[in-house]
Amino acid sequence: MNRNVRRSESLPALMEHEDAKVELSRHAGIVEDYYEDGFIGCLRPYSGIRAENFHSVVESLLSVGVASAFTNTIERCIAESVCRITVTARRWGIDSGGMLVRNKLISSDDRVQLRRWITIIETMMLDLLAGQKPHETIHGYCEYVAEFGWGGNAAFFVPLLGSAIETDDFGDRLQGHCAAITRLGSKAIAISDSLVLARRRKWEWYEPQERCAAEMRGYIDQALAAIGTTQM
Repeated sequence: MNRNVRRSESLPALMEHEDAKVELSRHAGIVEDYYEDGFIGCLRPYSGIRAENFHSVVESLLSVGVASAFTNTIERCIAESVCRITVTARRWGIDSGGMLVRNKLISSDDRVQLRRWITIIETMMLDLLAGQKPHETIHGYCEYVAEFGWGGNAAFFVPLLGSAIETDDFGDRLQGHCAAITRLGSKAIAISDSLVLARRRKWEWYEPQERCAAEMRGYIDQALAAIGTTQM
């Protein structure tokens, strides 16, 4: 079996549960056909961190999270892959004694970015282990893509954003969700109805309630405008 697999040669057409498990293990570098340019593969030998690997790991983790939401368990192989990704990346690229830091291969900016990716992945994993559904775990990722942009797999996240908008009553998360949708623009047209329904909700989670409602609806209106709809 060829050990040096390039991601572009092996990406699954649909991220089914088993595909997602394999994807995580390849990014973790714990199988023979690992990705040489995957999340861990690109760190040794070092070829630079790659945002597409981060987006791929998040999609894979959320895909396996769909099954775990119904079974209340996460398979050991999944937990191992995620822990290998985060622990190894931190040991090599974040810790002051790590080989990439010690040999001055990774820049300060890339260390900051890698640390943020690890934090998002770890937090998402912990939320899934705590029994949260995938759409309840995406707020940190939404804040990230709102700032840095979506990956090539953005379409995968649109239904999750719709579910989050429909069920999440916490304004701080709504702001991040709407910012991510705004960054996505017209590609999020499928969830415009979810935004419209959210706009009609009573937003009263802080005082004065009128200010709370105006602020939350302002975020929603920005997202609707970015999508290109005038529904209210």
